[in-house]
Formats: sequence, C-alpha cells, structure tokens
Amino acid sequence: MKNFSKKLFICFSAKDRYDIVQPIVYHLKNYGVDVWYDRYEMIMGDNRIKKNIEEGAGTCEYALIILSSNTIDSLCATEEIKILESRYYERKVTIFPILYELRPCDIPPQFKWINNLIFKEVNRTSGTLEICNHIACKITQDILKNCKYRTIKEIISSNLPLPNVVYSLLDRYTKIDNENLNSRVTLLYATYLIITESNVFAINQLCEVPYKVFERLFTETLLNLAIDYRELWLLENSLCILIEYYYISCTESKI
Repeated sequence: MKNFSKKLFICFSAKDRYDIVQPIVYHLKNYGVDVWYDRYEMIMGDNRIKKNIEEGAGTCEYALIILSSNTIDSLCATEEIKILESRYYERKVTIFPILYELRPCDIPPQFKWINNLIFKEVNRTSGTLEICNHIACKITQDILKNCKYRTIKEIISSNLPLPNVVYSLLDRYTKIDNENLNSRVTLLYATYLIITESNVFAINQLCEVPYKVFERLFTETLLNLAIDYRELWLLENSLCILIEYYYISCTESKI
C-alpha cells in the first residue's frame, strides 16, 4: 500500500485568515493532513490568482470552502469556488463547506449548490476542532478503502499475526458500553501504543495521518477529554489503518 498524500485546498477570503483559517490549518496539520495553504505554497513573485486556481483549486482532491460575507465579495475566492463546483460535479474533488458567520438563507444564488452538501455553521466563538474532526474522518475513511480490514470486528476475526494482547484489548473494546466513551478511547490508545512501539519508524513514515491523530489526542489532552462519537469514529478508523500498515511492514521485513 502506498502512502496517502492527497492535498486539501482551503478557499477563503484573506479578511478571514486570522479569525478562522489559521486555527483550522493548525488542527489539520496536527492531524497530518497535507494542506494546500497559500502561505505554504506561494513565494514572492508568484501570480496569486493563477497559482491558487491552477495548482490549488484545480488539482487538489479535497477542498475546504469557508463561505462568509468576505468570501462572497472576493473575486479570487469566487473564482476558486467556480472551479471547485465544476470539479465537484465531475467527481474530482470532495468539498467540505463551512458557513462562517453566514446564515444558509443568506447564501447568494450562485453558491446555492452548497446547500446540497452537509455543511457546518461556525462563528467567532464556536471553535474549529469539530470541523477538523469531520475532515479527518472523511480522509481516514478514504484511506480505509484500500485496506483489507476496515472495522475493529473485521480485524478481530482476521487471524492477522498481531500480538495476542492486541486481540484481547480489541475484544474488550467491543464489549464496553457505547456510552462509556473514555474507557473505549483508553483501550484504543493502549492498542495504538502496542502497535506503533513494535514498529514505530515504519508506520510513521508510511501513514502519517492516523499516526498523528493518536499523537494529537495524547499530547493535547493527556486522555482527559470530552470526546464525541465523531472523534471515536476517527480513532477507530485510524487504528484499523495503523494495523494494516503494521501487518504490511512486518510482512515486508521478512522478504
């Protein structure tokens, strides 16, 4: 399996950069998502509009559209959205729409197609981590499409040559009440430690996103977190991917 390296383009107005864009970029980078962000991609002398449209909106497999009153007034951003809309209907890009301090009823007619997608409404006080959890869930789901075992239950019945303690932890995980989120997260994290410490270099190099999902969980919260089902789903996806890479790395090392 090859490493997953699809980029996510962020479409926004420069006036919204500091209020919402940079916090989102911060979280996405912590998740290991390869972000196409103008401050990372452009240097002095570049044609801003041409580079954004041709290299960003025109090629990235994912796009985050931050739609606000500022975006609507931005010629560059509206042109990017037109490109993304066309590519969306051609099934060439996955769109993540955000309405930033903008009501759905205030979306201009040329952007009404966004109402067909699931979007999030955000303001200056609502935070951005939940948005990034949704994005990371979708990306890990796409990675899982190339994995043989895509759920915890499938791994338990797989007979993969995993450490016995991994099977014990996962079996206990499936028996914990769904409402007991913190206990479930703790077992997932314990399983993650066993898998990664067995072959941490190979897994980190091959699959950055799920590896960083778990690292962010620990370094930012020390497991003392108010977790939701979306985040638990993200952790399950990430663990299944890591186990796939663990098995592949162990198999390749014997060849």
